[in-house]
Amino acid sequence: MSAVARFRTRGGSDDGVTLVELCIAMVVSGVLAVLVATTTIQAFRIQRDTALRERDSTSVALAMEVLTKDLRQAIAPQVGATTLPAFSVATPTSLTVVTWVATDPVQVTYALTGGTLTRSVQQPDAPGAGARSTFTATPPLTATTLARNVTSTALFAYAESSDRTVFLASIPNVAELSLVQVVKVDLTVDSDGDGRLPGTRLINSVACLNL
Repeated sequence: MSAVARFRTRGGSDDGVTLVELCIAMVVSGVLAVLVATTTIQAFRIQRDTALRERDSTSVALAMEVLTKDLRQAIAPQVGATTLPAFSVATPTSLTVVTWVATDPVQVTYALTGGTLTRSVQQPDAPGAGARSTFTATPPLTATTLARNVTSTALFAYAESSDRTVFLASIPNVAELSLVQVVKVDLTVDSDGDGRLPGTRLINSVACLNL
């Protein structure tokens, strides 16, 4: 037997892979590809969910901080010998209150419309009037967006001085507006359009310390 023949016998067949081997390789490659794709998609989904939760948590915290500050500094304006209510609007989705957060009081309006919570500020008619400031003029309001994707349907509830444990959905008349001393804020933000995440919720009962 020649050297070439001995080499071929020892090395085996040189016909290449069989169809069965090729099919097995394709199946294994497909399974590995599916596993890699699934793992990658899951990692991106977890990263997305984490980013959404962090953004919602930040949005809720910042909005609640601003709301709390405004409500705690609410004041009842004085017009002559008459004391007006600090609140002129008090509904589940909006409120307007006079608050002292700067040199002069301002009239602040919170409104929840289409899932967006905005804060609008109206300056007093004349500077330096203090608690006797009025807000009869209609200058352009300075409006800012506090939070988006708000899912709360009852954002605000109100407790009167007669019973701070009973919260009302809205205050219907001026006489009762003057009794409001506590506002409960129930704020939920959910940026997940797929509905898989529960959203970020923060509830706080804020006492109006000056009323």
